Amino acid sequence: MSETRESMKACCECGKACFQVAWHCTQFWTTLSISAIVVWLVYRPYHFHPNVDSAVLNTLNLTATGGLRYDLAVDMSFRNSHRGLKIQYLDVGATAFYNGTKLGPANGALPAPFRQGPKNTTVLHPKFQGMVAAVDSCVAAELERELAAGTVHVRVSASLTIKYKVGLIKQISFYKYDCWLWFPPPQVNAPAIFDAGTRCWLAK
Repeated sequence: MSETRESMKACCECGKACFQVAWHCTQFWTTLSISAIVVWLVYRPYHFHPNVDSAVLNTLNLTATGGLRYDLAVDMSFRNSHRGLKIQYLDVGATAFYNGTKLGPANGALPAPFRQGPKNTTVLHPKFQGMVAAVDSCVAAELERELAAGTVHVRVSASLTIKYKVGLIKQISFYKYDCWLWFPPPQVNAPAIFDAGTRCWLAK
């Protein structure tokens, strides 16, 4: 009888010890996980926004056959404002639009991949040149209206795939931004200049 009691007591003590070990392990990993998540939330590039510093619109006009000719050059800056975080750009793309009509992607590939250190700015120079063979009559009417009003609006869409590391956590993220530009109507031998600078915003 005493042997049975001793055996049950030993089992209870063993179970208690196992529970304490499991509890301490749970506390340790929970604290570590929460700390890792907090560090990631604080140091990830959440407030990362490209900017258009300036742009030149050489041509944006309708052709006799109902097409739309365009010639646009943009200076776009990408700022890493973090003190200790390095960013790797795996892919960078840019596309120009007028009133929903795609003018085309940038002529020539933008440089990628490339790395950007902390507190660093990289400026890229996408160029868009060509012609849309035919545009909708509503788009043509809107362009004529804007040219007559003295302000032409163009949207540049920037798409980025970036990779960064916070502690032991590696993250690959895709972002898409819309950059709105406005120009006076370009004239022959007198391109329209945009030098106000504007921030690009996350597209919905």
